[in-house]
Amino acid sequence: MAQEICKNLLPQASVFSRGLYANKEYAIPTKVLDFLSSLNITPTPHISTQLTVDDLREADYIFCMEKAHLENLLDRYAQYSDKMWLLNDFSFSKDTNLQDPILLSGRSFIKQATLLQEAVETAVKRIKQTQGVIP
Repeated sequence: MAQEICKNLLPQASVFSRGLYANKEYAIPTKVLDFLSSLNITPTPHISTQLTVDDLREADYIFCMEKAHLENLLDRYAQYSDKMWLLNDFSFSKDTNLQDPILLSGRSFIKQATLLQEAVETAVKRIKQTQGVIP
């Protein structure tokens, strides 16, 4: 979901989503498609993919929703630590996890999906400011 929101806001960028424990059999749930549709976003076909060292080399920014995931990456790939961020910390200077909305339903899903959307939108604004794209 975050990937699609980011790709929508940065169409010229190479944006990709990776997982520490990705499953190729994963299909995007209908609730995610509906949420993205409410934002006028049509997701590209997606195959859940495990993070690789090549991904880390290629990336300018690596965002994690949870501290445990960030710490795992920092422990395993310290040489890329300058690219790694907890999404809430990068966006809002909050050292807090963002709960993955995928596991939720109903209003809880919408609330967490909206928080994720806001964090991604704020991160994109910060990236654009850093690159001198917007004032």
